[in-house]
Amino acid sequence: MHRKMKYHPHGSVLFCTFSLEEGLLLLANPLCMAIVKSCLAAAWKLYPVRICHILVEATHVHLVLVVINPDHIDAFVRHFKTESAHQINGLLGRDKRTLWCEGYDSPIVLTPTRALIAIAYLYSNPAKDNLETSIDRYPGFSSWKIFQSGNFTRQWKRLRRPQFTPIPRDANNLRGYAKRAEQIMTASKEVQTFTLEPNAWMEAFGYRSTAQQQEINEQMIARIRLLEARAERKREQDKKRVFGRERLVAQVFDTTYRPRRTGRRMWCLSEKRSVRVEFIRFFRALMQKARAVRERWKLGDVSVPYPPGLCPPSMPKLANALGC
Repeated sequence: MHRKMKYHPHGSVLFCTFSLEEGLLLLANPLCMAIVKSCLAAAWKLYPVRICHILVEATHVHLVLVVINPDHIDAFVRHFKTESAHQINGLLGRDKRTLWCEGYDSPIVLTPTRALIAIAYLYSNPAKDNLETSIDRYPGFSSWKIFQSGNFTRQWKRLRRPQFTPIPRDANNLRGYAKRAEQIMTASKEVQTFTLEPNAWMEAFGYRSTAQQQEINEQMIARIRLLEARAERKREQDKKRVFGRERLVAQVFDTTYRPRRTGRRMWCLSEKRSVRVEFIRFFRALMQKARAVRERWKLGDVSVPYPPGLCPPSMPKLANALGC
């Protein structure tokens, strides 16, 4: 994956994003939904993280999570991307094709206010992108309904790569996807448990009482509605309409789409400039320390530990085994 330094200390809140290189492939049909659920639950089981909120659009994934083990973040993202790429490429009849952009964005969220803003942004994304008027009507995969239900544990089928063979041209439609999803789900006998933890980010910032968490969740929902209303007003001004739930569900795989990406990767998120500046100063010093440790490793001195919270590189090869 990437070798860019990232700071993922235990108990920190991250806003993660990873995107497809090209195409509209993470669709809202039953087949894609089954893939996302299987890959998410498998990655979560192997590399535990506390997932608070998640939303999947056709070209990218947004997650808010709390770190348990810093080493698990890279591995979690890598496993999700690898398994989903194999399964989708299998459906498309493609072999060893890159599906995802390299790396992922995972700024650390430094304040509870900025975490709330990030979650509201996540759930209001379908409205902002003119896909649907509200997250309530968005048919793609998200944790919104799980969050709203209050029942945070789900049982999802574990799907395997060999089950995903090319879809015939005449089945490249909603009916064909639904039929293939039913066949794959019926054939799979493995079940995985997945548990959402929507209040874990609040606990990370010290908000542990039920009353506090309920109040903050109400504030979050109010902000989501505000952003959705703002998106609706903009559509009215621009004389645009949403793509719509029915059309989203009926979308077919499109490998020709080229996403237009803007913005830059961030190290941290905070509404307070002083907090951001202080963190960036700290992080730069930490990276300098990490580089010094790597240089000592290259010389054979592996007694110096890598700074905690950073994902260490592989140990250098100091010698080659002699052939027989």
